[in-house]
Amino acid sequence: MRSLFGGRRRSVFGPGKELGLYRNELFERTQRIDARLGHVADDIEALRRRALDPEAAVEQLTVHEDALEEESEGIQAMMAPEQLHGLHMEYEANLERTLRGILVVERGCAITRLPHRPPDDEEPYTYYKRGHGNVTHARMRMAEIVEVLLNWEPGKPAEATVASRLERARKT
Repeated sequence: MRSLFGGRRRSVFGPGKELGLYRNELFERTQRIDARLGHVADDIEALRRRALDPEAAVEQLTVHEDALEEESEGIQAMMAPEQLHGLHMEYEANLERTLRGILVVERGCAITRLPHRPPDDEEPYTYYKRGHGNVTHARMRMAEIVEVLLNWEPGKPAEATVASRLERARKT
């Protein structure tokens, strides 16, 4: 099909193809991120239960943090359809929240290495609890956003609010 004003040939299915490519890449990346965040949450929970040594936890969390930062750069480089920009940016913000949660846990692990710290000090566990909460809540919100991003249809609103979630639940 010839364009009337550009002379350049355009595909009738262009926007649909771009949306499909976006969805495929988003699905692959978010699956990897969610799996990684599951491991992060498990490691932090093991720290909270005192089943994991803080030194070993720092090593594991550093590996997770590096992998998530790499995925974050990939998510930021993706070009979302214009109507999905807000939700895409919210996903990025929640991914940053998980990285901050990991840093909070690492800070708690650093407190355990202080020379004059009492052995029964609960302060590091407060950091673990806060970090676990950040990771868990951000992961839950990210899953909700991904569901909307993957199921969005052009021409419909892209919302991931409580009201829209209740409306979707009512329809199913």
